[in-house]
Amino acid sequence: MSDRPQATPEVFDRRAEAWDAWQETPWGRLRYRLVAHTVDRAVRRLSGTCRVLDAGGADGADSLRLAQRGHHVTIVDHAPALLARARARARAAGVDHLVRTVCAGVDEVPELRRTGEVGFDLVLCHNVLHYLPDTPAAVAGLATAVRPGGLISVLAPNPAMDLLAIAVRRSSPAEAFGLLDAEALFSETFEHDMLRLEAEDVAAALEKSGCTVTDRFGIRCATDLIANDELKHTPAFFADLERLELALCDREPYLRMARFWQLLATRVK
Repeated sequence: MSDRPQATPEVFDRRAEAWDAWQETPWGRLRYRLVAHTVDRAVRRLSGTCRVLDAGGADGADSLRLAQRGHHVTIVDHAPALLARARARARAAGVDHLVRTVCAGVDEVPELRRTGEVGFDLVLCHNVLHYLPDTPAAVAGLATAVRPGGLISVLAPNPAMDLLAIAVRRSSPAEAFGLLDAEALFSETFEHDMLRLEAEDVAAALEKSGCTVTDRFGIRCATDLIANDELKHTPAFFADLERLELALCDREPYLRMARFWQLLATRVK
């Protein structure tokens, strides 16, 4: 996979408004609500104020809420327009004194540790790895940023749901069959190819990098199989859907079919 071109900052900056719009959809809001739930579970395993690295954190949608709880957050991203949104959101929330932004790629993360730092307590890398050309190298670099005993959370689209959603929502078994062994899938939000990464392969890369995977979560186990998107805008239906998704996110076998897989790992060496 190392010969696959990496998505450039321009890919993400030119689609920043489309990303904003996606975040406001019911399925976008559910994604962030569910990840907030799983990340909060991780933070509870740590004691006191945490140093958090949001690698490829874009506008800070996953990590700024942690700054609002008093944690120190560093957001690293190579897309200037999205980082500007993160700074604006931090100012609006009154937490800009707890937030540092760094314009750099995820591959530069190992170089960002300040002299004498022992590493971050929590590293988030959400919706990023599938845009990078070398998954094992990216995971190894992220692992170096975590202190021993610290946690790393990785999230990416689930290839299983790629296929099921096409077959069910589009009623297109032929198109789904064509995707069965495909290495990449086109992202409509960012108009760029993204790798179809299996959670097991990323888990193996984490283990090789000195981390022990402790949890796997499924983010949006049922939502993407419901073809009626208008119904998801209905408050009562959305509330029922959220309750269901929260119950399924750590429950077998449902988490295996979710739109996104999320792995939580502890760095042990």
